This record gives sequence, structure tokens and C-alpha cells, in this order.
Amino acid sequence: MLHLIRTFCTLICLLPFLAHGSEISSQQEFSLFLDWFEGEYDNHEQVWQQKESEVPEDELLEHIHHRFVPVDAPALGDHVFFVIQTMDDDLDKVYRQRLYVFSEDDQEQAIKLVIYRMADEAKYRDSWKDPELVKSITIEEVSTLAGCEVFWKYNGEFFDGYMKEGACHFYSKRSGKEIYITDTLRLTENEIWIADKATDAEGNYVFGRSEPHKNRKVRKFKAWMGVKKSTVNPDYEGDDMFFNGDIVIHNEGQIVPLLDDDKSPTGYSIQLAQLTYQNTTTPILKLGVIEDATGKTLVYTWGATDASRIGINVRWFQAGLTALED
Repeated sequence: MLHLIRTFCTLICLLPFLAHGSEISSQQEFSLFLDWFEGEYDNHEQVWQQKESEVPEDELLEHIHHRFVPVDAPALGDHVFFVIQTMDDDLDKVYRQRLYVFSEDDQEQAIKLVIYRMADEAKYRDSWKDPELVKSITIEEVSTLAGCEVFWKYNGEFFDGYMKEGACHFYSKRSGKEIYITDTLRLTENEIWIADKATDAEGNYVFGRSEPHKNRKVRKFKAWMGVKKSTVNPDYEGDDMFFNGDIVIHNEGQIVPLLDDDKSPTGYSIQLAQLTYQNTTTPILKLGVIEDATGKTLVYTWGATDASRIGINVRWFQAGLTALED
């Protein structure tokens, strides 16, 4: 609720400037940036589109899920975010965990981001759902690489993020070379684009991609679903269902399995995804029923991407979803 109030106040204050393309103050830009940045992001549709277009496997972008959660960590600064980024929206596949500290930089006339590593990441792994865990972290428990600050500037439409050329580098024991990092980003109200790339001193490619990961801010839904027990077990007689309620699912391709009375998988799941099919330019919100064994979508329904409710009933399987407000 506090975030909703802050968002409303920020947008109301900035509406006259945004509507008429007028300049806004650095303080207003900072407030707008923090408001836009907070949330969860995912590039599911980007990866799905690549697969639909039969992009070669070695050229596919990684499927990444990002959680940017504001936390109170006074030892580091006034505007701190806990960041956890996972592959395939799987919390068992964490590839990056950081603390981001934002401030206004008068010399650069930009918003400055300092990125901190944690010495003991496991200790703070769950801070995205329990921000109190990181409240007492000390400056001795973190480290940062000088020169790797990211700067953000508002161009009247979105924020451009960049590193100073040649400033971010480190010595790689593995390659025996100095590695240079470039980070190019874009932040809008609903998306964050991230392009990380590393080269050696001669400009030879080391890792990363020129094409950005285009991540969209997720919307969350409260859901229920049920499947007839006779569908799961043909020997069962009757119309009773395995029923799961109070589920939370997001709209960027998340898959949630339906469990039986013993909390074991029934073999069916639901997936909610915002997609735009190749033969149309109209994006949709798709709710599908997946057969776990094959990964195939057996049946699906769709609605407008801003729909607040969506459901499906095919007799043997039923589900209903209602959007949650932040």
C-alpha cells in the first residue's frame, strides 16, 4: 500500500511535466527513477520470440528474472535495493546477488549507482522477501569495484544507463588478462534493458552480448486451480477435484504446478504469459494448461494484457486468476 501511495504521488507531481515534455528537476528525476526501478522483471517473451523464430541455440538470449527490492541498509546509503537475478525464474539458479546504492551525482549531472557484492551471499539470500535480514549489514561485509559505477540520465522519455568508457576493469587470473566491462541500460516505466559485455585490452570479445535483455515488469495474480481426480487417476470414480488455492503467479511466463492432496505434482500446471504471436501485432495475456510430462499446452484462453481477471473451464480442469495491486 505504501508503494502504491508513493507511486501515485510521484506520478501526480510529474504529470504536468511529462505530458508537455517540460524539464523536471534532478530531484523529481531521482524520485521518478526510484519509482520505475522497483519491482520484478523478466524477459520471457523475448526468449520465446527467438525460439519461435528458430534462432540458433547458441545465439539464444538467456531467460532471466530480476527482483529489485528497496531495503533499509543505513551503513551503505539512503537509497538501497537488494538485487537477486536468476536464470529461468528459478531461485535455485541464482547467477547474481548484489546491493545497489543510488544517489544524485552533481558532477556527472546524473543518478549514480554503486554496486556492492556481499561476502556472505547465503546469509542474505532471502532479503528479497524479508528485507529486515539486510538491515544490519556493515560496510565491512561488502565490496565494490572502483570505476564500475553506472550512471543514469533521463532523456525526457526514459533513463539511459552507462559506464564511463574504460573505467570498469579487473585482472582475470583465469585468462591472465585485464578485462574491461561495458554496461548499457535503459529504464522505462515498465521495462529495463540490460546489455553487459566484456572485452580484453585489445577489444577482443570475452563474454556478454550486444543485444540487450529486454525485461518487462511483471504483474502478479492471485489464482486457484483444480483438476478432476479421475483425470490424474483413471481408476478413480467420481467428479471430485484436486484443488489448489491462494496461489500467486506472474504474467511473464511463470509456470505453477497443480498438486494433489499429498502435495505431490498431479502432472498438470498453469502458465500465464504476455505474448504477441508472429501473425498478429496484438499482444495478449495467455492462460494455458500444461501437461508436465511433455511440456505441451493442452488448452488455453486469452484476454487483453491489462485484464484484471482471466480464467478457464474445460470441465476436467478449471482455473481463475485475479490481478493483485502492488
